[in-house]
Amino acid sequence: GLATHLRYAVWFSNIIRKIGIDGRKLFFKPILDRFGGNLTQIVCGGAPLRTELIRGFDSFGINIVNGYGITECAPVISTNCTAWKRLNSVGRVLPVCHVRIDQADRNGCGEVQVKGDIVMLGYYKDEESTVASFTTDGYFKTGDLGRLDRDNFLYLTGRKKNLIILSNGKNICPEELEEEILRQIPYVKEVLVYAHAANPFVEESICADIYPDPEYSEGKAPAAIKAMLDADIKKLNVRLASYKRIQLVNIREHEFEKTTTKKIKRHTVLEGRVKLA
Repeated sequence: GLATHLRYAVWFSNIIRKIGIDGRKLFFKPILDRFGGNLTQIVCGGAPLRTELIRGFDSFGINIVNGYGITECAPVISTNCTAWKRLNSVGRVLPVCHVRIDQADRNGCGEVQVKGDIVMLGYYKDEESTVASFTTDGYFKTGDLGRLDRDNFLYLTGRKKNLIILSNGKNICPEELEEEILRQIPYVKEVLVYAHAANPFVEESICADIYPDPEYSEGKAPAAIKAMLDADIKKLNVRLASYKRIQLVNIREHEFEKTTTKKIKRHTVLEGRVKLA
């Protein structure tokens, strides 16, 4: 019963912070106490971090910073921190390595490649994979897509192997659309975006397989949920470039199959769809 009171407290706290008065420890003491009373910062990695979560926790006095790394790079490549932080970015590239964007498109997006002392020497007893993972001038191919800004902050957009290349030459990062769906439609719990064509003579359709939050879908007819999703996807499409618009929505009754780190097994799921088709 305190939701309205909490929203007002967040609004008032954010207003007075602009003039240098920070009352978060007092205003949100009950919330901070539930976290033990001493929690001030959370470091996040392994998955995209939504900006509303960063802003929401910050309103209570807890700083969330996102970083990026992979096992082959010891494992941190870039990170936000208390000294610098930019929303939607995985942080500034560490000074111990050099990052470049390979074959960048007109938006500056391409494969993230890394060079430096933090990069592994190679895969153990696997010379073939080692050679395939490095460029001729010694950069490690991360397989991730991203861009760098002028201050060396890195922004990730997806995985190279997941990139959808349409027959008209346009490129789509499915992770970008998935993040947008999760951000704009709160009752979507899981989503997988992919391209599908019934035959090689038909242009691909951008499809989204969606698993609604069980708490939302409980007691609702499948047709009603589908109608709601179609309407919300239609609203979302208005804000997207025409070639990125989602034409087909499928509702799943069960969660997607996942890895031990709770990431959807994208290729396993898509292979299953091809077999069904």
